[in-house]
Order: sequence, then structure tokens, then C-alpha cells
Amino acid sequence: MCQDISCTVYSWRRWRMSNWWEQPLRAITLEFPASNVAQIDVATIIDEAQQSGVNTLCVFSIGYYPGGTAFYQSKIAPHYPGLGERDLLAECLERAHQHGQKVVAYVASIWGGREMYLAHPDWAQRKANGSVDSWDEDFNSVAMCPNSPYRDYLAALVREIGDNYPVDGFYFDEPSFQSWCNCENCQKKFYLEKKAAIPTREEWSNAVFHDFLSWRYRQISCWRQELYKLSKRGERCVFFQGAFPLANLRKNPIQISGLTFDNPYQQRFGVEWLVPLAHGDDMLQTARIGDLVHFELYRRAVGEPLWWYGVALRYGQAISKGKQILALSMMAQTPFDLYGLPDAELKLSIAELAANCASPLFARYYPDRVDEEAWQRVYRELKGLQQIEGYLSNRESVKHAALLYSQSTIEQYDYLEGKPAHLSCLKGFAKILMQEHILFDILVEDDLPTRIKDYQVLILPNAACLSNETKEAVRRYVDGGGGLVASYESGLYDEHGRRSRGDDLARVLGVRYLDEPPTWHGFDVYTRFSPTHSLTSTSGIVKPIPTGGIMVGVEPVGSEVAAELMRGAAVHYGPLGEQGGPPTVLTHRYGKGRVVYLAPSMGNRYLEFGIPDLGRLVWGAVSWAAGQPAAVRLENAPHSMALTAYRQAEASRTVIHLVDSVRDEISQPIIELPEWRNVSVVLETTTSPRSLQLLISRGRPELRREGSRRKIDLPPIKGHEVLVVEE
Repeated sequence: MCQDISCTVYSWRRWRMSNWWEQPLRAITLEFPASNVAQIDVATIIDEAQQSGVNTLCVFSIGYYPGGTAFYQSKIAPHYPGLGERDLLAECLERAHQHGQKVVAYVASIWGGREMYLAHPDWAQRKANGSVDSWDEDFNSVAMCPNSPYRDYLAALVREIGDNYPVDGFYFDEPSFQSWCNCENCQKKFYLEKKAAIPTREEWSNAVFHDFLSWRYRQISCWRQELYKLSKRGERCVFFQGAFPLANLRKNPIQISGLTFDNPYQQRFGVEWLVPLAHGDDMLQTARIGDLVHFELYRRAVGEPLWWYGVALRYGQAISKGKQILALSMMAQTPFDLYGLPDAELKLSIAELAANCASPLFARYYPDRVDEEAWQRVYRELKGLQQIEGYLSNRESVKHAALLYSQSTIEQYDYLEGKPAHLSCLKGFAKILMQEHILFDILVEDDLPTRIKDYQVLILPNAACLSNETKEAVRRYVDGGGGLVASYESGLYDEHGRRSRGDDLARVLGVRYLDEPPTWHGFDVYTRFSPTHSLTSTSGIVKPIPTGGIMVGVEPVGSEVAAELMRGAAVHYGPLGEQGGPPTVLTHRYGKGRVVYLAPSMGNRYLEFGIPDLGRLVWGAVSWAAGQPAAVRLENAPHSMALTAYRQAEASRTVIHLVDSVRDEISQPIIELPEWRNVSVVLETTTSPRSLQLLISRGRPELRREGSRRKIDLPPIKGHEVLVVEE
């Protein structure tokens, strides 16, 4: 039986202020499987890294291909082919410790080789159809199940490393399921606990299937907690892979130049789920277990743009509770892992990590034959972070808007046919907030009752499935004067996906839900705004804007209609309906608070089409509901520039990051950094700062006093800038 993971949280809070991993990290991974292990010069690689500001090394100890092979002189695991008498872990430890660098032992947690699989076929994870989960047909890397005796085998390896090497930590990569695991060990264990067979197909409205998903989470969380207790000693840092938060696996095969290649992730997982769900990784629980939070942010692998980093890392800040976030960032132009990214993207990606409270980790996949030019770019940026690290720790975000992430909505709602996904809606809202330079954090449901009071406005991006406790916290917050922007079916169901009539958010939103959704023709459907409504003047929208017609049917109850549906054309290019339809945007006063309800799934529409006036609508809704401007804003900044701001209370200063990262490249890299002029930072304060400093350009900002605010005019910005306001 697993120990209550919350105990780990409390002990962590007692000792967290004195550990090496809480300081800004600059890390690289030495991935030996693709190197000549007999000849690689690890000392020179480590020397170069140290001179470039790298203070942490993740060193391959147990690898993933061939599965489970050791890069040290193990007496348990098979050695990597060609290792001979070398002990790469020992060599790295000796050299790195001479420099004062920390060495974390990398352990590929689930992969076994051909000999292990043939000797113990019952140890292997099985897909839903019973087939083995292997990298190739020769079983060179087979996923092993933590509910099999493999669990004890891996524990012996961890003890061997921990007892014989002075490592400074352990990184457990992929202690997980590979989407399913229908092996005989899991079958027996699930039946004993649930008195039901493991489902073998996706049935998102089936209670047993949801029990299975929850069971998978518990299995992996318990295993990770065991690994933590096994490997944790003194000043060792222990952490676990966090793969692609807020991203979904994709089924589409890879198509290049008319050729079709199998998608390697689909070969392993075979589902289109949220990536952590496919792994069985409850990220909130993993964050409680580990000493730091690890995220893998290879955007190309999951078809995401660079601004996804900022959204994912805001989620990371929500679950980390102040712990360090170590982000594995894309260095190569995937799938060409020997060829580095252009300077522009490397600069922006590292700046985006720093701007969102993450420390960078880059992997040297071919450590003895890397793209040296690209690695020198990485090292220059890491050295730059070292020079400003005092501004990157002990910081707390400047509060304004809170965007709710609902795990229960993702699992109970997002995969239902015909429903606009909460996750996509959240990303759409997040992109708007970035482009409109609105300060925002992401909150998770567990924290909403205690943390929401710090924010001026809460945004519910089709957060459909919320617990009664969460909805009651929303009501109290708005009644007490907080602002609310909610879209589509937010709060319409409980956390199990059941319609909760009488316990939805209708009274707060000022609506009555209709039994049937509005009807419309086609998709060429628009929303028309009332010219006299205050929200119209706030947002500046004067023309109909496309919404696609997909919306919730409501009628106002004490609320004001700001916009209504225009009926669509029956055929493409046919006449549009001019008659006013059901309301699409409503405003309401609930207690002391202001509310804007968006009946269509606006975040999804924006993510899909990027219609500028949808962004202006959300900006206007957030501004109107908040009732006051944010403490830090931008003027004359491009939509591609993201804003984050932090208070360093002990130093009495505000640190403001501007990163030109809201770019839409997905399959292609970012290659250009335009220069932006006449950008100003606006501070809502009557007190003039003691001093101003620009950490990147070292240029000279100009301060102007404008009534109850202070405006800081910046010199030209190319890529990113950090403004320090000393008070």
C-alpha cells in the first residue's frame, strides 16, 4: 500500500530552503547510447560544459537502447556493447566533482533488452490487444511492467548505483505505462481491486474504463514514491520524467516528400490521449513526490508552437508549489537530432524558460559528435543565464488573471464526441492573453479555493466538469468582488461528468440554460455586438465576428446581452441571416463581482482560426470583469511578445520579462528575430522606482510620469529583454 503522498509535501516544505537543486540550474544530459563508448572523451566534454556555466549533469547510467544496458561496471545489468572495462558514470563523477558540478544518475526506468524479455516474457507491458510493447521487432527495447517482478530488478539496480557511486541525485526517465498494459500481472491486480476485467478499448462514458484510468495513475504514483524512498539519501535530488504537459499524442503518420513513416509514439502508445495520461502520470502527484518538477518540452514531437512552453510552464508553476522546474528543451531540428536549431529559436526557447520559472536542460544525444556550432549557441545562452541568476530565483508572479486548468474536465469531457475540448480552449485563451500582454497564471482545481483571492479575474475556459467545492469557491469569489470570464459549458457538470442541475454556475453567469442548443446553418456564422453595451466600447469591436455557431443555448436572467448570434447561410456564399438570434455574449453583476459569459467556445475558435477580433473580445472581457488594470502592462508591443513579471520581495524589486515567443511555427524552426521599437512598460503606481536596469541589451530605459502610473520607454528589443525595477 502506498504511503499518503501528502506526507512527502510537508517534509519537503520543512527542509526545502537549504538544497542545491533549489538554485537556478543549467543542465545537460550525456546520452551515451549513440556514442563510441570505448573512445569518448568525457573529461573534455565536462570541462567545456563547466566553462559555459553548466552546473548539473544528467549522466546515462541505465539506458533505453538496447534496453536496460549499463554504462557503469554493473554486476546486475548487462553492459552497453563496447563498454569494456570503462565506467563512464565513475569518470563523469570524478571530473564533474572536481569542478563542483552536480551529477545526477539517469535511469531509463522501464526498458529491458532482448535477453530479459525472452527469459521473462511475463515482465513485459502489453498493449490492449495483448501484443508486446517494443521499440522494434527484435525486442531490443521492451517496456517492462512495474507490476511484475521487474520492479524488484530495477530496485536492485538503484541500490547498486546508490551504494557504490557518490551521485548527487537520480533522474528516473519514463517510470510509466505505455498507454495501456494488459499484461497478466496488471489483469490480476486490477481484478482483485475492482472485480472487473481490464477494458480493452476506449469507452469514455464507461465507469469501469474511468476506474482503469484512475487505477493506472495510482500504480505509477505508488511506484514513483517507492523509487523516491529507495534512492533518496541526504543531499541527493530525486525526480521523474514529466512528458509533454498540456499536449496530446497524435495518430497521424509522418509524411515527408510523398513517403509515409510510422509515428514512433503511436507504435508505442496507440492512443491520442493527453501525454501524461498515456503514461499514467498524475503530474500533480509526481510534483508532490519529487524534489523538483521535470518537464519534457520537445514541441516538434507533439506539434506545438514555442508559446506552448510558456503555457506548460505556468501549469508547472501551479503544481510545483515553489519547487524547481527543470525543462528538457528541444536543441536539435527534430527528427534530425544531430542538426542543431538556429540561433533565433535557441535564444527564444531559453529566454522563454527563464521567463516562466524554469531551468534549462539540453540533451547531447551524440555527445562525441555533436553539432558544435549549435552547442556553442546553447552554451552562450547558458553562460548568460549564469550572469543573471540572482534575478531568476526567490520570485513570485505579479498577480492579475487566473486561468483554470481542470484535469477532471479533460478526463470526463474532452474525449467525448462533439465536445470542444477544454484543453484546446485553455490554449486558445492562453494565446490571447499572451498576445494581449495580460499577466496570467494557471491554477489547478485543488488550489482554487485558497489562491483565487490573489487575482482580479478568473477565467474558466470551458471548464465543464467541476466539483461542487470548486463551484462554490467560484461563487464566493465573485460575490466578494472578483471578476469572472466563463465560456461554453463551464461548470455545467460535476467532476464525474454528470449534469448538475441546480449546482451549475447559472446564477453567477446570469443565465438559464435551454434544453436544446441553438440551430444554425453551415459554419459561416457570426456574432453581432450591441453598439451601446459597455463591453463593446471596451473591446472596440464594431463589426460581426465569426464564431462558427457552436454554442450553448441560454437566455438572460438578470444579465445584459452584449452580443447575439446572426443566423448562418443555408449554403456556402448564400445570404446570411440578419435576424438576431440567441445571446452569445452576456455580462452580469453578481454580488460585488463582474461576470462575462461567452456562450460559444471562443478559445477553441481562436486556436483554430486566430481571428483577431476574438482576441480583442477576450481582452475586453477580461478587462471589464477585472474592473482595474494590471499592475504591469505593455504599450506598443507586438502580439508576438509575451509578458511575465515577478516580485523579488527580499530584494524589493520587480523583474519583468519580454520574450518574442508567441510564434506559430510548428514543423519549421524560428529563424528570424525582428527588432521591435517604441515598446513601453507601464506600471500602475504613483511611486517612482529607485533605479531601472536592462539585463540583456544593457541599454538605457527612460522613465516618464503619467498621473497615477509610470511609463518606461525601452530601447529596441530583439528577441527578449529583462527589465529590473528597483524600488
